[in-house]
Amino acid sequence: MNIESLSIDEFACGFYVKGDKYTCIHCGESFEEGRVYKTAEGLVVARRAACAHVASEHGGPFLALAGLGAAGLPEAQERVLRLRYEGLGDQEIAVELGGKAVSTVRNHRLALRRREVEARAFLALARLVEQKRESRAGAVAYPEALTVSDERTKVTPDEAELIEGKYLRVGREGAFSLASWPRKQKEKLVLLLKISRQFDHGRGYSEREVNAVLQPIWPDYAELRRYLVEYGFLSRKPDCSEYRRER
Repeated sequence: MNIESLSIDEFACGFYVKGDKYTCIHCGESFEEGRVYKTAEGLVVARRAACAHVASEHGGPFLALAGLGAAGLPEAQERVLRLRYEGLGDQEIAVELGGKAVSTVRNHRLALRRREVEARAFLALARLVEQKRESRAGAVAYPEALTVSDERTKVTPDEAELIEGKYLRVGREGAFSLASWPRKQKEKLVLLLKISRQFDHGRGYSEREVNAVLQPIWPDYAELRRYLVEYGFLSRKPDCSEYRRER
């Protein structure tokens, strides 16, 4: 797996999913869906085994990711980030840094926050460049995490507009709902892309918040939520505590 193709969620959990396998991004070890694995916790399914592997073999997602050096942080900022991850407050971090002033720690925190905002802005710019390139090529741009990649995804903007016109009821200020749900997967993907854009990039949503967005669009909002996750338009944490729109 090329590290450049990993999503933020895949970096954060330490493994990626392809087909029926969960593969560690740090060493390549895989865990296959449908099998049971023995861990320190006992017998677990593939996803739990992948989580346990990252924790036991690589020190957990945070330490493993920090060890990659991919964030490009100065040494002082990386250390502050590590100490914050461990749960230390500013005063405690100041002591750990060799008796630095608390104001120095706060300055590091502000610098880290600026880096986070800059990183999100860069991701948005990169996505816009990709969308422009794909639109010039005459194809609708789907998320990188889309779980299908065949003729069903080959849709021109004109085709997408016709599909949306066929199935959507548009109200005031751009609000819309589904008049019906298509059987053809190609049409489903176009509509799911439209629906996924109701979620903001870079923001985590609880399941209740996701439902609140989807319910006005289609009465069976649970079905829409399931499709959005299954096809890769939304990522979901293993415990279902957070959903995010894929870019």
